Amino acid sequence: EVIKLGGLVVYPTETLYGLGANVFDVNAIHRVFEIKDRDQSKPSSIAFRNLAQAKKFLEFTPVADKLAKKFLPGPLTIILNSKIDFDDFLGRNKVSVRIPDHPVAQALLNEVKIPITATSANIAGGKNPTEARIAIEQIGDKVDLVLDAGKCEYGMPSTVVDCSSGEIEIIREGAISKEEIL
Repeated sequence: EVIKLGGLVVYPTETLYGLGANVFDVNAIHRVFEIKDRDQSKPSSIAFRNLAQAKKFLEFTPVADKLAKKFLPGPLTIILNSKIDFDDFLGRNKVSVRIPDHPVAQALLNEVKIPITATSANIAGGKNPTEARIAIEQIGDKVDLVLDAGKCEYGMPSTVVDCSSGEIEIIREGAISKEEIL
């Protein structure tokens, strides 16, 4: 209900706690960036329920499809061209896909049935929110709900790869190593 009504939810993933908002609610998305004090030129990732839902909105290249089948759900973020225009804060027509492998994140996504933001639940440049308390210390008074499920499995960000050109470009090495990707 919080997401559907335009609110913000801190939720656990296998990597870090995320800050979730309805990706189709411009006010909620802008609130995410305001709370995080995030550079508007660095779009937020989008969390999808599953690969089928992501494919409704994004153009999966053959290499992206191969990576998705191998690592998703899991600690990988794939940048792809979009079939629709999302908000500028989400990358407009080139967006980052995340399918978290955490039962609470999956339950939230299955319940809301829409994609949500998947940016870390901290102030930009702040301590990684590996536990709910770390997220609460930084942004807790500015969100509507915190789902605490203990410590995150990986405790580090997801690996980010750009597959929008049909090739793999590693943007950030995280929970999955460069060697595993290539």
